[in-house]
Amino acid sequence: SGDWQVRFFRKTAYGNCSKNSLRSEKMMVPSAGLLLCVAACCFLPLLTVSAGCRSKWKQLRGDITEYKLITVLKLPKITDCLMKSSAAEAHAASFDAESGDCALMQCDRGGRDACRKCRHEKDASLPMLWIKDPPKTCWKTFQHRVDGSVSFNRNWSEYVSGFGQGESLNYWMGLEQLHQLTATGVWRVRWEFSDWNDNWYWAENAPFS
Repeated sequence: SGDWQVRFFRKTAYGNCSKNSLRSEKMMVPSAGLLLCVAACCFLPLLTVSAGCRSKWKQLRGDITEYKLITVLKLPKITDCLMKSSAAEAHAASFDAESGDCALMQCDRGGRDACRKCRHEKDASLPMLWIKDPPKTCWKTFQHRVDGSVSFNRNWSEYVSGFGQGESLNYWMGLEQLHQLTATGVWRVRWEFSDWNDNWYWAENAPFS
């Protein structure tokens, strides 16, 4: 089966080093095999390195399957890697000090901030990536379905309280927690879908309160 996601994001201002504004993408929905996840924002402590110009790079956990590889360079230091990444307008980079491999990547989910998911920070199995000018908030998953191992045919009380295997797998946050999360502020909602062939599609609404 495919994978589908929906996410919330609080509308927020970028810092001085951010250059690109957030953008919405139009979606063409595949005919079958879709699954869903939803997200909201949270705040995270970030390790920061300046790498020339006004760009700032922060080391965060990330899912490399959500990025497309631009190129791999041989460089002596992480600062050289990040300088090259900035020049190439990469969204993320990884650096292996032993081999000197510097991998330059761009988010492949329809926008720079789309790969910034809060659930990645909790997943120790994911690698540490250097992320360029990330927003201070991340997408919080409230629904995620990756396979049929968990039934979503539940009673009302379970949909109120929540169920599943955690945000990275089959998961529903619960209506009560979702209400508390969105009771104040202005939010964005984002949907991500994959088809049977692992092609990804997405859509995002205008901010709402």
